[in-house]
Amino acid sequence: MGQGTEERILSATVEVASIHGLGRLSVADVAKRAGLSRPTVYKHFATKDALVAAAVWRETAATVEAVTTTMAGIADPGEALAAGVVVALRRAREHPLLDRVVRTEPERLVPLLTSDDPRVLSVARAPIEAIVGDRLPSLDTMTRRRLADMIVRLLVSWSLSAPDDPPEVVASVVASLLLDGARSVAGSGAAVAVTFPVATAPHPDPGRDH
Repeated sequence: MGQGTEERILSATVEVASIHGLGRLSVADVAKRAGLSRPTVYKHFATKDALVAAAVWRETAATVEAVTTTMAGIADPGEALAAGVVVALRRAREHPLLDRVVRTEPERLVPLLTSDDPRVLSVARAPIEAIVGDRLPSLDTMTRRRLADMIVRLLVSWSLSAPDDPPEVVASVVASLLLDGARSVAGSGAAVAVTFPVATAPHPDPGRDH
């Protein structure tokens, strides 16, 4: 079965952006690549920005699915996390669009990956949080959420600026540090001392005027 219209448009968007970049991407080029008319593209995506955001979200979702599928098949928490990090780092380094944009116009990609858009950080965090909870049932809900959020933000950061070390080395170190810390918290029964940032707007300070 062939791709649906929206999938054709998004695939064409990734292909065109991989060649020309996000700044020079045009709806006309995307329509031509997809074998569709411009009005058809605009019927599905009202603006170029909406089109680009949807394409980035789709590629992000594909990476999250690859990571969670890999982690879900491994029982040991440390091995599962390490394997997931390896998959994410390799996909980031090998993805044609990400590689092109990070090298030439990172300022256009950063807001799309680091905004509070629930389709990116929050949706990426949810399946990883579920796996963390399954592998480490002794963790309380908030610690699971914070650990998953930290994992996702590390992966997003590395997709924009990959570490120099091989993915396997980075993955091993990250898995060890994060899981040792989480187990320590669970074992002591203490609350997490460091508050990791989450994908929500900051709480207002009652002592300040906004």
